[in-house]
Amino acid sequence: MQNKNQFSEKPTYERVVLTQQSQIQRTVYISLLCILVGAIAGLGAAGFKYLIEFFHNLFFSGQLSFQHNRGGLISSWGPFVIAVPAIGITLAQWITTKWAPEAKGHGVPEVMVAVSENRGKIRPVVALVKSFASAITIGSGGSVGKEGPIVQIGASFGSTLGQSLKLSSRETIILVGAGVAGGISATFNAPIGGIMFALELILPEYSIMTIMPLVVSAIIATTVGAVFMGSHPAFIVPEYTMVSHYELFFYALLGLLAGLLSVVFIKSVYGMEDFFDGLKIPAAVKSIIGGLIVGTIGYISLRLFGNYHVFGVGYDFLDLVLDNKITALVMAFALIFLKLLANSLTLASGGSGGIFAPSLFLGGALGATVGIIVNTLFPETTGPISAYAIVGMAAIVSGVTGGVLTAIIMVFEMTRDYAIMLPLLLSGVLSYFVARLIYGETMYTQKLTRRGIQILFDKRIPTMMTLSVGEIMKQDLISCKPSDHAETVWNIMHDHGIGLLPVIDGDTVFGTIGYIELHQSKEKSREPVSSLMKEIDISIPYSANLYDALQVMEEEKTNILIVKDKDSKVVGFVTANRIIQNYLQKKRLS
Repeated sequence: MQNKNQFSEKPTYERVVLTQQSQIQRTVYISLLCILVGAIAGLGAAGFKYLIEFFHNLFFSGQLSFQHNRGGLISSWGPFVIAVPAIGITLAQWITTKWAPEAKGHGVPEVMVAVSENRGKIRPVVALVKSFASAITIGSGGSVGKEGPIVQIGASFGSTLGQSLKLSSRETIILVGAGVAGGISATFNAPIGGIMFALELILPEYSIMTIMPLVVSAIIATTVGAVFMGSHPAFIVPEYTMVSHYELFFYALLGLLAGLLSVVFIKSVYGMEDFFDGLKIPAAVKSIIGGLIVGTIGYISLRLFGNYHVFGVGYDFLDLVLDNKITALVMAFALIFLKLLANSLTLASGGSGGIFAPSLFLGGALGATVGIIVNTLFPETTGPISAYAIVGMAAIVSGVTGGVLTAIIMVFEMTRDYAIMLPLLLSGVLSYFVARLIYGETMYTQKLTRRGIQILFDKRIPTMMTLSVGEIMKQDLISCKPSDHAETVWNIMHDHGIGLLPVIDGDTVFGTIGYIELHQSKEKSREPVSSLMKEIDISIPYSANLYDALQVMEEEKTNILIVKDKDSKVVGFVTANRIIQNYLQKKRLS
């Protein structure tokens, strides 16, 4: 009797492994596609920036210009500037409602849904609609950020490319992530931060299949973005040094406060959204009301502090605080609440934009508040106010988005000061855990939870890849031989209460026989099993992991595998139920 394995081209386990190895070739192909994705993302980031500047100049001065005004453009409209955000938010609300409702709001959750629920499919029109709606919102003074729009822009192109080339769902999702990484990298000139953003918040896995394409896209996008927007850091900060190790206590306190403020921020955004949704008035009226209040807040900021500050992304304020030019405690403290209110109103009333830049603003204001206080109380043992502002930026982003490593790495890349890493790590992690202990949701996941969508961000190395079949196999193998009669096998199954037996002779595995095959024998109870058995390759090496074992089971349509040692001797067996039981046990302990 010949074993099927002896005349098959390759054993099933080897074919499964070779299939996995072929993914490297696919990864190279996907990475080459990401050159295009990164280039488009970089161009999209630059184009979006200029589009914002165009609308900003148009709304605030009536000029058709792409001139950059990082320090803040004071409008010639005087107090009538209060109406400017209302016009912009109303127009943005009309655009998104008419052409792409998913472009409304802060954008990132929609990409997360596309990845987890829709196999990476995003409508191409979303990028165009999101670009114009967000540029109008931000340009008119709406208090939102530009990372949400650029995430949707990059993701939309990656999705469109994947669908056009008829790639698998997994490969399309990788292109979506590459578009996200490229867009964030170019926008903030932070390639590592862009990669981490995609890995932590968008993609469902860490692997070479995902990381390599993201790296390619981030590099290309950052390079393209630098051509049009310059290669300087997003923020210029003084050189940082820790004056005393006692400062870590103050940074820990800042992390705790950041966690609390993160929860307040999340609740404020969705609380305001619920309030506006409950108003029984036309959407356009809601946009006008919300925009007028945002405009009033901006005008109050101008009268009190000399600049609109809460309008747009708020980088003018961050430039001042990181240059140690914000020293008034009342100003720093007041801007926390003014920005919180302005951002919540902008999004709730129909504006389009992200929450990443507002998180940076809130973190900078909170950090400045803490920095001013500790510098007043302990002037000899504390660093500059800007140091606390930098750390606060990372801490709030960490607490609000849940992207701890993204926040830490991106803020480090934007400032390019390695000495600040220790406080960044401490405050960022503390903020995350405080926010999750109190609230349990991030700004992104809460939007989806409210729609009944649950997304898990547990990206630990899969348990099934950390255990080998040899570790969980059973050795008391019950089997039969090819020469055994059907009646004998019936009795073995009945005595042991099992419905499937492996057919083995010595160390040679022939396949399986179960009730279905035995039923075919009917009166031929003396018929040998060799003529009834199902010839399938059910052997697997001792060192194979549980994931590979399940792959072999799926391909051979069986729930049992025979385990062989390095000398090809049968040493035990493993079943699908045993794999699941061990997996669940490991998950409970991890």
